[in-house]
Amino acid sequence: MAASTASEPLPGPPPRYLRAAYISPGEAVLREGRSTRLYHLPGPIVLLLLFALLDYAALAAAHGWTPVPGLTRAFGLLPTAPVLDGYSLLGGTELFFALATLAAALWLVGRYLRWMRTVYAVTTNRVIRQRGILSRDFDEIPVTKVRAIEVHQSFGQRILGYGTVRVTSEGVSRIANEEWRGIPRPWEFQKYVDAAAQRYSQR
Repeated sequence: MAASTASEPLPGPPPRYLRAAYISPGEAVLREGRSTRLYHLPGPIVLLLLFALLDYAALAAAHGWTPVPGLTRAFGLLPTAPVLDGYSLLGGTELFFALATLAAALWLVGRYLRWMRTVYAVTTNRVIRQRGILSRDFDEIPVTKVRAIEVHQSFGQRILGYGTVRVTSEGVSRIANEEWRGIPRPWEFQKYVDAAAQRYSQR
């Protein structure tokens, strides 16, 4: 079997997240995906669970529900006599934690949508960022214009397998010099860009 030449497209899977119309004839997708949920979601989830627990503990103190050990008894020590607009200190505490729980839930939804709407990809010709759910914003940097791929990982990020990627390029691009946070296997992303640029230069 004859060896493939530099002008032949690299084999690659069909796009899963990018619109197929964005991929040119002879262009192959090398790496495609979203940032990791480990970056976007744990903070809102932990905060939501914390406020929900505190809200339930306060409600349990006011209404005699099954107590949360320690918390319900502490909230039960708050005065129940009205002090402001009919609210007691215990009632105000219930309202505060209910609103905090709602705010945490909205933050979680916002972070989830932010994670879902952004796709990063490397093809044989371009570095791509696609944003949007119903509508689409599509930004790209030709691999010939890429000057450097900077990768940063903290100790915790190395353990969890993700990091921050910054693509620097010639000319003006909306995505040049942006920090792409939470990219899984960022060193692999860098290698794909380098390989695509090297192969393109051999055409």
